[in-house]
Amino acid sequence: MIGGDPAGVAHLYVHLPFCASRCGYCAFVVEVGREDARDAYLQALLAELGRERAALGPLRTVYLGGGTPTLMGAERLGALLGAIRPLLAPGAEVTVEANPETVTQPLAEALAQAGVTRVSLGAQSTRPHLLRVLDRRAAPGDAERAAGLLRQAGIPQLSVDLMLAVPGQAPADLAADLAWVTGVGPDHVSWYELEFKEGSAIARGPHAAPDEDLAADLYEQAIAGLEAAGYRWYELANFARPGAECRHSLAYWHARDYLGLGVGAVSTIRGERRRNAPGLDRYMRALAAGDAPPRATDVLDPDTLRRERWMLGTRLDEPLDLAWAGPPDRPAALEHLVAAGLVERSEGTVRLTRRGRLLQNAVVQEIMDFA
Repeated sequence: MIGGDPAGVAHLYVHLPFCASRCGYCAFVVEVGREDARDAYLQALLAELGRERAALGPLRTVYLGGGTPTLMGAERLGALLGAIRPLLAPGAEVTVEANPETVTQPLAEALAQAGVTRVSLGAQSTRPHLLRVLDRRAAPGDAERAAGLLRQAGIPQLSVDLMLAVPGQAPADLAADLAWVTGVGPDHVSWYELEFKEGSAIARGPHAAPDEDLAADLYEQAIAGLEAAGYRWYELANFARPGAECRHSLAYWHARDYLGLGVGAVSTIRGERRRNAPGLDRYMRALAAGDAPPRATDVLDPDTLRRERWMLGTRLDEPLDLAWAGPPDRPAALEHLVAAGLVERSEGTVRLTRRGRLLQNAVVQEIMDFA
């Protein structure tokens, strides 16, 4: 909806940038070795939340991402979530990302007590050689130990993140990760293809990305294995038990308004996209002085919003409502893709077929003009 939600923004993302080390594939806004800044950063976040309070309606989802949010420690996370709690709608989803090696019994219990309903555990792989390629600090057994502690603490939903198309990854490696997933039994699985992002260590290093055919085979292997285990392939890289879909991510894919707090965080509200600038000290100084954080703001024109709705909405396994998404840029190309069996068209909706979903980016590029 271009005009935004008249009741206020219902989805909140909070960026917690602190990390013990930078993973090889990471090109995000993170801070390594700045644990001394955590208290000041918490105060800056609370100040930014206060500045933005008027834009918020009852929050249906909250997502604490990073970085490694659990490095903030139980007390700081409790204070942050305590400030957010009065803004929550009944039944709100509250997610915290965690690296396996940071999860302890006291931390897991503190998260449950603070009202966290969902933890997203960044396992990435259970295979030692792949963890080394990714520069992960966790040992292979840490993810299973962390999952057990989170379950014991009473966290209602557990999600795990995994990666495919990692240099050196073979079908047997992916099969081992599948076996681990089915053994641990998380409610939700995100299985992303590794990207060699500009600025990341892995893009500068000796490792070559797997060829496209192998990457495609690994992707289909993951999809088939998770579906056989009872997970719904509801988004291109996401799988869920019935009712365990990530509601926060669904808000992004449905192009809902959302507010991002923290250094480097992004917000999209009423047709404007704001990007808080990187630079931890600049961010904290501005908020400590009573100012807004340094940021850039772009007004999104109707065509940009329409194209984003097509790109985001076709990632899902549900029909895309054309009354909401708007018309395609190339109607003839859409009809060609329908004839080719990549898209299904019904009255007022389109949906990518299973084969079309495997080629989603190329399919949407044919239909829409992103130049």
